[in-house]
Amino acid sequence: MDREVASSDNRGAASASTAASEIWPDDRWNILAFPAEMYRERLGLLQAEIAKDGLAGALLFDPENIYWLTGYQTIGYFTFQCLFVGRTGRPIVISRIVNRELAQAHPTIGAFEAILDTADHVVVLAAFLDRVCGNGQTIGLETSAWYLTVRDYERLAQVCAVELREWDGRLAPYRPVKNALEIERMRRAARCAEAGLQAAIDAVGPGRTENDLAAAMFRANIAEGGEYLGHPPLVVAGETTALCFAMWRRRNIRRGDVVLLESSGCIDRYHAMLSRPVVVGRPEPRHREAADSLQRILETAVESIEPGRTAAEVDERCRRVVGQRGLGAYFKSRSAYGIGIGFPPNWSEGHLYSIRPGDPLVLEPNMTFHVIPSLFLEDFGMCFSDSVRVTETGCELLTNFPRKLFVVEA
Repeated sequence: MDREVASSDNRGAASASTAASEIWPDDRWNILAFPAEMYRERLGLLQAEIAKDGLAGALLFDPENIYWLTGYQTIGYFTFQCLFVGRTGRPIVISRIVNRELAQAHPTIGAFEAILDTADHVVVLAAFLDRVCGNGQTIGLETSAWYLTVRDYERLAQVCAVELREWDGRLAPYRPVKNALEIERMRRAARCAEAGLQAAIDAVGPGRTENDLAAAMFRANIAEGGEYLGHPPLVVAGETTALCFAMWRRRNIRRGDVVLLESSGCIDRYHAMLSRPVVVGRPEPRHREAADSLQRILETAVESIEPGRTAAEVDERCRRVVGQRGLGAYFKSRSAYGIGIGFPPNWSEGHLYSIRPGDPLVLEPNMTFHVIPSLFLEDFGMCFSDSVRVTETGCELLTNFPRKLFVVEA
């Protein structure tokens, strides 16, 4: 691919811009997860939104949206980066210079605007926008993204000649309904999650540690083909299971412990996850009651999920089950959250769509969810979950694993 490189200096900040032909070349790095035509179509959808709103372009800051649109991913988003999408042409990455070669390996990226480590990233971005858009133009900003700070937004508004407009949620309607290729990735991710969960269960026993279980889970997951996860799996034992989002911390596994295991897999940034409870030694009646309640909630969700039904209706059916068991006070979360693309620190699409109280979302075929009934009591917690797909007539389990309370002999 022919490239031109230019450098400029602006108030002490240096930038380097790399441009490419408008013709999408072959992907010599074989780096795209999906066919280039998928990304062309997605770019067309967003550019139609940009034109409809009378904008010169838009800036995306969310790594999930950037990935959905271009296939570009880097773990380097912990430093400043964004994607400029103009009314025509391919998107341009504005990021730290060390990300340049990776970005250029993607045929979906039209150019790269480099931020040197000695530069002020806001000044570089402002100069870029002034150069490609000019005075009097308006740019839409994805202001809800975690990676655009208030400080950067305010400084950009001060130093940039173009007008900035909040422009959120334009990709949100397109992401919940998955296509066949995305679902195929999630089915493969489910196999990784299942392998990890089975390995962790096999590792449970008195004298082992939570770290032993976590290591077994990660090892099996990666060996099955899994990639780095958007969120650490949950591996915790004993009374600490009562604390939602507690993590493994070298605790010893003891007789009588409840062990909370939630495993996930990732293929091409698409996730699937599941959880099952384990008890070391003979379960107490309250352990069995909690596990039975969670299993029934999960079964109710799977039976209730179908096209045309609202998220609120499914959630209400789930809460009715736990309420009848007298455990409603311990069921503190939504019944399910959307899943798909995930980058650390999150593996879910729950910020886009969920199954929760009062939510008017109408379920559509090929929406995907992690159904995650959980109970956090005074001295132990349990999860019993699966990943699912809404079908034309009902619900498909993406994860397939024995649905029971696992008991390990002490």
